[in-house]
Amino acid sequence: AAGKTVLDLCCYSGGFGLMAAAAGAAAVTGVDSSAAAVELAAANARLNGLEDRCAFVRDDVSTFLRAALEGGEAFDIVILDPPKLAPNKSSLGRAAYKYKKLNALALGVVRSGGIFMTCSCSGAMTQSGGLSKVVQGAAAEAERQVTLLSKAGAAPDHPLHPAYPEGEYLTALTYRVV
Repeated sequence: AAGKTVLDLCCYSGGFGLMAAAAGAAAVTGVDSSAAAVELAAANARLNGLEDRCAFVRDDVSTFLRAALEGGEAFDIVILDPPKLAPNKSSLGRAAYKYKKLNALALGVVRSGGIFMTCSCSGAMTQSGGLSKVVQGAAAEAERQVTLLSKAGAAPDHPLHPAYPEGEYLTALTYRVV
């Protein structure tokens, strides 16, 4: 992230953006619809001495992204980590549509050659394996080419019990975007 511009969408406490700033990002913008989340992220930036490179904005992510697109803004690294959109299998179709729209907007503000990370904490989406298909559709909609660099799930300190496969709910996909 050194020297890069970073956009952290649905930033909550600012974790992804703050890690990027700590790694030397030139500028980090975090966006969340929750005033409490934005206040928490700003406080975390201050606690870590990163407030000079981090700005946190309270806005609807879709609204923010549309304005950024209209303004010609672009970022080197974009992270999208929305809240759970598919609480169960019956909501998967509706959630896939929302994920696709959010991902298409987010892909539109990634600078050519940049990095895009998208996440899902919806067990139904993770277990269906559908997030990568959603991103492919979003890339087509945004008229962008994406190359998958990595696929990750929960960290080793978040074990999955074999008798509870529903516990597998985290997906993080990282792409290069052109």
